[in-house]
Amino acid sequence: MTRRVLAAVALLALAPAARAVEPSELKPGLVATYTDAADKKLVRLDPAPAVSLAAGEAVHPRQKGLDTVTWTGFVNVTRAGKYSFSATVGGKATVTVGGQMAFAAFEDGAAKTVDGAPLDLPGGVQPISVVFVAPQAGVARLDLFWEGPGFVREPVAHQFLGHLPKDRPAALAADLALEHGRFRFEELACVRCHKPAAGDVMAKGLADRAAPDLTAVGKRAHAGWLDSWLADPAKHRPNTAMPKMFPDTPEGAVERHAVLRYLVSLSGKALAPTKANPLDGGYKASMEKGRVLFHVTGCATCHPPALQKKEGRNDEEEKEPLQPADYVYGLGTTGPSGKYALGALGSKFTPETLAAYLQNPVAVNPSGRMPHMALSGEEAQNIARYLCRVVDDAVTTEMPAPPAGVMKTDDEWLELGKEVIVTRGCVNCHSVQSGGKVVEPAAAFPSLEKVKAAGLGKGCLSTAAAPGTPVYKLEPTEARDLGAFVKDGLVGAGSPAPSHATRVSLRRFNCLNCHSRDGEGGIPVELSELIRSMEKAENADDVRPPVLTGVGHKARTSWLRGVLLQGQRVRPWMQLRMPQYGDANVGKLPDTLALTEGTVPSDAVDSVPLSAEKITAGRAIVGKAGMGCISCHDIAGIPNTGTRGPDLATINQRVRFDWYERWLHQPLRMSPGTKMPQAFVDGKSLLATVHGGNAKLQAESVWAYLSLGQGLPLPDGMEPPKGLIVVVKDRPEIVRTFLPDAGTKSITVGYPGGVSVAFGADQARLAYAWAGNFLDASPVWNNRGGNPAKILGPRFWLAPPGHPWGLTANPAVPPDFAARANHPAFGAPYPLEPARIYDGPVAVRYEGFSLDKGGRPTFRYALAEGPKGVELKVAETPVPRTSGVGAGLERRFVIERPGGYQPWFLAGVATREPRAIGADGAALSLDWKAVEVKVPAVARLVLPADGDRAVVLGITDAPAGAEWRLVPRTGGGWNAILRLPADAGPLAFAVTVWGLPRDDEALLRALPR
Repeated sequence: MTRRVLAAVALLALAPAARAVEPSELKPGLVATYTDAADKKLVRLDPAPAVSLAAGEAVHPRQKGLDTVTWTGFVNVTRAGKYSFSATVGGKATVTVGGQMAFAAFEDGAAKTVDGAPLDLPGGVQPISVVFVAPQAGVARLDLFWEGPGFVREPVAHQFLGHLPKDRPAALAADLALEHGRFRFEELACVRCHKPAAGDVMAKGLADRAAPDLTAVGKRAHAGWLDSWLADPAKHRPNTAMPKMFPDTPEGAVERHAVLRYLVSLSGKALAPTKANPLDGGYKASMEKGRVLFHVTGCATCHPPALQKKEGRNDEEEKEPLQPADYVYGLGTTGPSGKYALGALGSKFTPETLAAYLQNPVAVNPSGRMPHMALSGEEAQNIARYLCRVVDDAVTTEMPAPPAGVMKTDDEWLELGKEVIVTRGCVNCHSVQSGGKVVEPAAAFPSLEKVKAAGLGKGCLSTAAAPGTPVYKLEPTEARDLGAFVKDGLVGAGSPAPSHATRVSLRRFNCLNCHSRDGEGGIPVELSELIRSMEKAENADDVRPPVLTGVGHKARTSWLRGVLLQGQRVRPWMQLRMPQYGDANVGKLPDTLALTEGTVPSDAVDSVPLSAEKITAGRAIVGKAGMGCISCHDIAGIPNTGTRGPDLATINQRVRFDWYERWLHQPLRMSPGTKMPQAFVDGKSLLATVHGGNAKLQAESVWAYLSLGQGLPLPDGMEPPKGLIVVVKDRPEIVRTFLPDAGTKSITVGYPGGVSVAFGADQARLAYAWAGNFLDASPVWNNRGGNPAKILGPRFWLAPPGHPWGLTANPAVPPDFAARANHPAFGAPYPLEPARIYDGPVAVRYEGFSLDKGGRPTFRYALAEGPKGVELKVAETPVPRTSGVGAGLERRFVIERPGGYQPWFLAGVATREPRAIGADGAALSLDWKAVEVKVPAVARLVLPADGDRAVVLGITDAPAGAEWRLVPRTGGGWNAILRLPADAGPLAFAVTVWGLPRDDEALLRALPR
């Protein structure tokens, strides 16, 4: 369509509907007509108006770029009132609703967000038309939003859009047939035999599909089953892409047997039947576990069992059933979800070989149609035993006898088999290695050009195929659409079309068997109920995977990449798994999903300016006394005790801020059926005590607080988990126990206020501190006991390894703390060789602890280093510190110095170059080239820790003459060592340790001095 007729299109859209249209009459999606730069048109259904194309890209490979697109249909205005449309536009866009101009914008440069004027819309179904004209150069983009009574600004939602079937132009059905044909053409891997010409740009854009590797198929599958499969694949799996390769003739039987023997020979010998006894009690229990796993992990969504429909009818069943042409994501197939029969797997595999396959299917089948499900060895074994219970009595597991009357030696059979897999084209699709070398394809088949010239109903598509021609089991519509695609669908510009590839991938990899997107797909109700009945009680509240509607606007690209390619999970406790299809198959989806929604991929971590006020407010909102988010959600790795929601401390790593903010306003609108309550109603918060109920400020405060990540200061009201929990009330609790990373002689102290410490008596050192609940002693007592207790919160500070104090005769050189950390003289475990033998001096001595009136312990220990009688005595009292931006600990020391020896205290470790902040808050300049890097004792040290966290050290009552020394560590990093006056006698001071979840100047400024 040329730009000169756009005005005419807009005027036509202004005409009101002839009669009122009922919502029940509408089918999903708007009718979209794309016109390219060569005036070629493509018509399809889109869930909503959206486009995002870089220069040179098109919405479909057939088109040459984009000139104009029009979306027409209806919008269901459920509530009369004032509405506003807005959009991020790169190009020219107009929107008309019910005869009114709702939006108009023109941006010929970089895409910009433009707001339209409010307009009044009556309730009911209104005609809508959206016209977009691509810019002359650069990115063509339309990301359309609206807002109105009862909802905040959101992408125009699919559930309010639709069209009437009578309004579909004839070109829609024709283009859908071509799309269906293209999909089948790719799935059947036609170009692996029918090679395109070197300059065929359309063929170059076709997706490739490799068939399973057959090199070790004889080790996986029984010879008898392989023979039956080669005779008629569709008999075992009706929707297989594998054709019948061998005719039912004597010659065909000979070739089939030769191929069978050759493939089995590659594995050395035929697979023997399993020796396991399926009647054994343990085997039966394993099968039952497998039955549960098959359903709850998600296998049943693609390989569904026969389920009985629930009695009664629901709202969806009252509607007229959708036909293949009604689906946006169906591509002309039977719908957006594919179902695959498993057949009699017990006749094909042994449980052992099926279990091995299930642990890494993509290694055998690189096309990813059977994905990796992250099954453990035991899980794979249980599922395999369950699936192998089904056998086909008509299929033997043994190697069949040669065809009657055919006399060949073994070598002759193998030679013929190797020849046939080449001449029949088996190795065009399958990979086969013999003797470590790939068997290369060499068969000559008609080129793609000749196939196109031959016309419909010829060759593989013929209803009466010639001998030697592969016979595919195709439905009449499949064969018709394949023929139409070969005739007309391979003509076009061959433009890159990433958004089109994404739509196809959703169908190709059956994403909508589990997920729902734009109202299509999802786990059927009956299957969902079955899975729910098998799921663990604490997880059975909701077994659905996340809705994919708007996922491009929702998720950060890096998070999608982690989920799709690295097995990253937001609900790791759920048994339902996210399949791993492999980078070669879905590696582009993390970037291209956003394009289908008119937005762009983004790896940026959205942030709001941090401040102590915002973090304190966010912490209050998340806590039990606020909105109670922790009543359902995990936080900072600490599980919720009831029905669990995603970890809140990962939110800024997963989602974009604008989606998160919209989610707080209208979760049910974005994900119907979600358990997430609405935090903000009509733009106001339900919590009036924070920021005066201002929803914007509250959303920013929660985001700022949660963006601190796993080390954030935990909110108030955290419920202790189930188990043998030691609860801290109004006095400290002290427990002697085994504890990880604190030695076998650990003393744990839980203080009121949620800070706890672990003291290792064997090395006489404070080992670490954590925030949250105190201690779960269950591992110490459960079963046979003997396991370490479990701390109930994240560690905000971890001491350097080894005893932290030292004495040296040389006042300029501190001790080698790294060497001492592994020396038994300083409390390290005894060496293994010779076993548990150490007869050297002992330098560190733990002398016990005393309690003050409040129940706080003071730990006493001594260091004997140097001549006999030279001893440093230490009394250390840990005192918890709290702040709105982090947890802390004040270590109060009273030491008795021997005199004549230099005392040193190893206070912390930095993973990267430390910083120093003076008493006035200004950064101090450090001389990193100096032999001794010195820092005044009154300064604060900022020690970068793992990730972007930091530990902040400060001294209270710093003794005269004390100073910090920054000493490089072997292997990288720095030790922060406090050098104290060497005079004999007592000395009192305190070192304060703060654990900051993020090394940020705003957080540093908010710390108490």
